[in-house]
Amino acid sequence: MKYQIPGSLLILALGCLPLAADADSGFYIGGAAGGATLEADIGDSGIPQLPSSIDEDDTAFKVFAGYKFDLPVLDLGIEAGFVDFGAPEIDTSLGQIEIDPTGVNLWGIAGIDAGPIDLYAKVGYIMWDVEVSSDIAGLGDEFSDDGSDIGYGLGLSFGIGSVRIRGEFEAYDLEDADLSMLSVGILYQFN
Repeated sequence: MKYQIPGSLLILALGCLPLAADADSGFYIGGAAGGATLEADIGDSGIPQLPSSIDEDDTAFKVFAGYKFDLPVLDLGIEAGFVDFGAPEIDTSLGQIEIDPTGVNLWGIAGIDAGPIDLYAKVGYIMWDVEVSSDIAGLGDEFSDDGSDIGYGLGLSFGIGSVRIRGEFEAYDLEDADLSMLSVGILYQFN
C-alpha cells in the first residue's frame, strides 16, 4: 500500500519553511566597551612644544540597536548606535590638550552563521563630533569640529538563544585622522 501525503498538509509544511529560516531574525539592543586609538597629523602649529602628530589611546564605549535578517546561508542586518571614543590627553611642556571624539553611526552588516558562532563584516557611515580643550595659552580654551565619513569593521559573536557576546574591530577614516575601536560587548535579540 502506498501512502500519500494530503495536499493541504504538504502546503502547510512548505508554508512553515520560511518561518524556520526566520527564527533568529529580529530586533536587538546592546552595548560594548573597549579601547579606542586616535591617530592624527596635526601639522605645524607654530608652537615648537606641540607635537606634529598624535597617536593616543583611551577607554571607549558604545550602545547600539539593530535588526537581523537570518537567511538560510547568510545573515544580513542594519545597525545604528552612539559611540564615545574616550578623551585622550596630550601632555606637553606648555600644558595639556584633551581630545573628545564621539559619533552616531549606521552600519550594514553581512555575516555567516556557524551555529552558536557568527562571523561578520560591516560597512557604514559615521557622523562625528570632536571637541578639543586646552589649558595652553594662545590656543584658546575650546575648539570643535564635526563631519561624516565611512567606517568598516569585522566581528565575531557567540551565544545561545537571545543573548550574544561579541568582539569587534571598527575603523573610521575621518577627514584628518584615523580612529579605531576594539571592543567586547553583549546584545539581546528580541525574537
